[in-house]
Amino acid sequence: MKKDFSIDLVFNAFNEIETIEKDLNHIKNLSKKNNLIKKVIVVEDGSSDGTSEKLKELELEMGILLNQSDERRGYSQALIEGIKTSNADFVFFSDLGGKFNWEDINFLINELPENDFILGVRKNRKDQVYRRMLTFFYSFYIWIFYGVKTKDPDSGFRIYKKNIINEILNEEIHNRHLLNSEFTIKCIKLGAKYKEVNVDYINREGKSRGLPLIIIPKVIISTILNSFKIRRQVKNYE
Repeated sequence: MKKDFSIDLVFNAFNEIETIEKDLNHIKNLSKKNNLIKKVIVVEDGSSDGTSEKLKELELEMGILLNQSDERRGYSQALIEGIKTSNADFVFFSDLGGKFNWEDINFLINELPENDFILGVRKNRKDQVYRRMLTFFYSFYIWIFYGVKTKDPDSGFRIYKKNIINEILNEEIHNRHLLNSEFTIKCIKLGAKYKEVNVDYINREGKSRGLPLIIIPKVIISTILNSFKIRRQVKNYE
């Protein structure tokens, strides 16, 4: 099939001073080699470690599109604002922080435009065992509760067809802690043709930025309660 579409790359950045320049150099070099990529958008979310200032320098140097906030918006709101900034046919999203091999973006793009939603499944994970177990059991829960089969529903390395994600963003969002998984469920229930693609996952050095262990029980309870609201929403898709 002829490759005739556009894609924007959207990245979330929060306190990434140690890796931000290296990541963006790699991403910009990748985008220069692929004429399907139109914009590199970075959503910076109230960093306090110098990331904000460094991004202002890199914005001019690299020609990235920068969306900044002086105050912390939170992961979900930053992600939503970044996606809304894009006006391409497809939008890729990932976190920065050296967790992924950016060349793997091409593996996802290669599945377009035949698919509407491409999910990067993290392989070779070496993060904490309890996080890998949570992914396994959450995938099983989503299969049982929604009838949606996916290996890594909340992975933060993915591509959406823009008109599909726009439709989702026009309605209420419930799982602010697990926003990506809500998008996964809704994309599939909307009838999006989707593909799962294995991508390398690199364990971040230092302290994890994922959900703190202490709040995971609260997140599990809220996710279960919100599941009923989401299921009512997706029934309207049928």
